[in-house]
Amino acid sequence: MSRTHRWMVIGGVLMALWLTARMGFPGKGSSMSEPSLRPPTPTLPAPPASPAPAVPSPAPRRALVIEVFRLHPDGPLYEGDRLSFEVRIRNTAPASIASGRVEIRRMGPGAEEILAEALLPELPPGGSHTTTWTWVWEAPFAGPLTLTAVARPGEEALPIGDRITRTVLLRPREQLPEAERQARWAQAESRCCVHHYLTGTATEAGRRQRMQWADEAEAAVRARLGLPARLPTHIVWIPRLLGHGGFTVGDSLILTDPLSDRLPADVPTILRHELTHRMTCVWLEREDCLAHLPSFILEGLAVFVAGGHYRPEPLTQRAAALLLMGGWIPLERLVEDFYAHPHEIGYLEAGAFVEELVREGGWPRFRAFLQAMERRPGESDREVLDRALQAVYHQDIRTLEARWRQRLQASPVDPAQIADLRFTVAFYEALRAYQRAYDPSAYFLNAWLPDWRQAVREGIVADFMREPEDPEGRRIWGQLQEARRRGLAGDPDGAREILQALCHALRCPEGALLQDGKAKEGRIPSLQR
Repeated sequence: MSRTHRWMVIGGVLMALWLTARMGFPGKGSSMSEPSLRPPTPTLPAPPASPAPAVPSPAPRRALVIEVFRLHPDGPLYEGDRLSFEVRIRNTAPASIASGRVEIRRMGPGAEEILAEALLPELPPGGSHTTTWTWVWEAPFAGPLTLTAVARPGEEALPIGDRITRTVLLRPREQLPEAERQARWAQAESRCCVHHYLTGTATEAGRRQRMQWADEAEAAVRARLGLPARLPTHIVWIPRLLGHGGFTVGDSLILTDPLSDRLPADVPTILRHELTHRMTCVWLEREDCLAHLPSFILEGLAVFVAGGHYRPEPLTQRAAALLLMGGWIPLERLVEDFYAHPHEIGYLEAGAFVEELVREGGWPRFRAFLQAMERRPGESDREVLDRALQAVYHQDIRTLEARWRQRLQASPVDPAQIADLRFTVAFYEALRAYQRAYDPSAYFLNAWLPDWRQAVREGIVADFMREPEDPEGRRIWGQLQEARRRGLAGDPDGAREILQALCHALRCPEGALLQDGKAKEGRIPSLQR
C-alpha cells in the first residue's frame, strides 16, 4: 500500500471514530452536550407547584398597653370581699391620644358584665395613667372568678387597645382567718393625736406605749420647728407592712405596727419623720409648700428633724463614711428625680445636707432659704434649689457641695458607722427587691393606701391586714428576717452574706452593698456586676 493510500485509510478510520463519538455508542451515555438519539425515558407527571407559604401579617400595633392589672386586697380572696381594681395604662402610639376608656369585666354566663369603667385623660406619647376603683364590687360567691381589664382609645382611626384576663379563686367565707374575722376598728386619743387601730392586734395590746411615743415625737418636732399649737393629726396603726413602715397622707400618718420586729427601724424615729412632713407647710406659713420644695429638701428636713432616717443616726459622721466608701451621689444628680436614686443613700445625703446648712447659717436662715423656694413653670428641682441657695447662702450647689465634701473628707470615720451603713443599705435594697417581686402593693412608690376613713365607716379591714402568701416569697421573707437579726446582733458579715445572695437572686436594681475603699464619684456598682 502506498504511503498516500495508507494515510487516506487512516484518515477514514479517524473520521469514522469521530462521527461515532458524536452520535454516542449504543448503551452508553454521551459525554457531549448534545442529547442522545434514544427516545426519552418516561417520567411521572410533575406535581403542581406549591403555593408560597403564607407570611403572617404583623399583629395590629396597640395604641394603649395595660402595664399593671391588680386586685385588692392582696393575698387570698374570700366570698364577700369588697374588691378594688388598679389598672395602669401607657400610650405607645407616636401621637397623643385625646380620649379613651378602661373597663373591668367579669365573665358571666353568655356575656361579659362590666363591673367598673372610667374615661382616660389625654395621654401624650409614652405617657401613662393609673385608674383605681376602690371597694366597688362585693364578691357574691366562692369559686373561680375571671376578670378582664380592657383599654381602648376613643378615636376609631387609632390602633387597637389592650386586654388582660386574670382568674382568681374566691375561698368560702368560713375559711376567713379568725383574727381577721374578729378585727374591728377602734380609736383612742392622746395629747397629740387621734389613734385608729384594729382590735386583736399588737397595737391594741400596746396602745399606751404607742400613744406615749406619738406624744413625745409630736412635742419634739413641734419644739424644733417652733410651732406653739398642735395640729389635728390622726395616726392609723395597721398590721400590714407597707413601704418602709410610714406614710403621711394629708392630716394622717399611716404606720405599720409592729415594725421593729420586721425592719431595722425605730418607731419613735419614724414618728418624728412623718410628723415633720405633717407640720412643714404650717411651719413655713405656705399652704402650697409641697408644690415648691424639691423632694430632696422635704425628705432631708424630715431626716434631720427626726435625728436619723430609720433610727437615731449621726448624720454628718455617716455622710463622711458614705464618701469614704465610694457610695456618694453628686448633689446635682441626686436632686433630680430624687426617689429614683438608691433610697438610703439619697435620704442620708439629704439629711446631712440640711444639717450642714443649719451648721453654716443657723436655723432662721435655713427657714428663710426654704421660704425663698419658688417653683416657676417648667423649672426642675435643681433649678429651684440652686436659685434659693444663691439668694440666701450666696453659693450655687456645686460650690457648696465641694466645700462640704472637703470637710467630710477631713472628718474621722467610725468603723461602726461603716458597718451599720453597709448593713442598712443592703437590707433595704433587698426588702424593696422582695416587695417588687412578691408584694408590689407594698413597694413604697406605689403602696396600696385606700381611704382609711371610709374603711373605718364601713368596717373594712382586709386591705390593712392581708399579705401575699406565695411560698417562695415567704421563704425569701424568712431570709430577710434572719439577716435583720444577724445585723442587729452584731454579725454584719453574716447578714451581708445573706443579703448579697438575696440581691443577686432578686436582681436588686437600685444599688449594691457598700464596700470599703477610697472615695469615688458616681453611684454604687450593681451587685450583678
